Amino acid sequence: MTAEPSPGGVPPVPPGPPPGAGGGPAPASGRRLGEIAALVSAGTALAGLLLGFLGLPAVVNSPTASTVTETVRATVTVTVTATPAGPSTPITAPAPSGSGQPPPTTPGRVSLVDDLLPVDHEQGNYDRGPQNVNGTLYPTVLSSTCATATWQLDRQYTTLTTSYGLADSSSSGKTVRMYIELDGARKLERDVPVGSTTPVTLNVQGVFRVTLGSTYCYTFGSNNVGAWIEPVVTKAP
Repeated sequence: MTAEPSPGGVPPVPPGPPPGAGGGPAPASGRRLGEIAALVSAGTALAGLLLGFLGLPAVVNSPTASTVTETVRATVTVTVTATPAGPSTPITAPAPSGSGQPPPTTPGRVSLVDDLLPVDHEQGNYDRGPQNVNGTLYPTVLSSTCATATWQLDRQYTTLTTSYGLADSSSSGKTVRMYIELDGARKLERDVPVGSTTPVTLNVQGVFRVTLGSTYCYTFGSNNVGAWIEPVVTKAP
């Protein structure tokens, strides 16, 4: 087909192939889009690698995260367990022993009232217990109007200590004969009036038996009561 000359004598431009047809070069904008897509893919892959090595697990397990967690826990624990100081519990001192109670037993001291029983009664028996003598209530007393009792010491003791007097219920103007014998030998003998107490200490080292007597053995004088106050024998240390 022959091109017709245009008016004015200017030859016409022959038509070219459409863009991209016939294997011609691709436009520049297409190449740029491909390069951008490749860069994005590479960046995404790099970011994945970075997150794998330095991402969330590293942050969670890092020393800084552990320190923060421990600090928070410590703060919470202190807040929960802290309580306001209350009034202190008063310390109650033990109550003193009541009046008339016997003192604690001392090692080596043996009471003829509570610990050692008599082996012989020549006359009546002694009453054992508290007794008022010379205005004082004594808790450990042997008392009787007419009694004689003997204890066996087996030569194991060194001293005998006691006090003697009459019970406050005894009659005025009357006396009671009281005595102590060591292996049959009379070491003390007194006629004792009411309203008095007398202490006595005897050496009983090597003594086999000791006897305490209170003899007001008359039918008309039964209210006159002799009293041996806290008689005790002591062993050698």
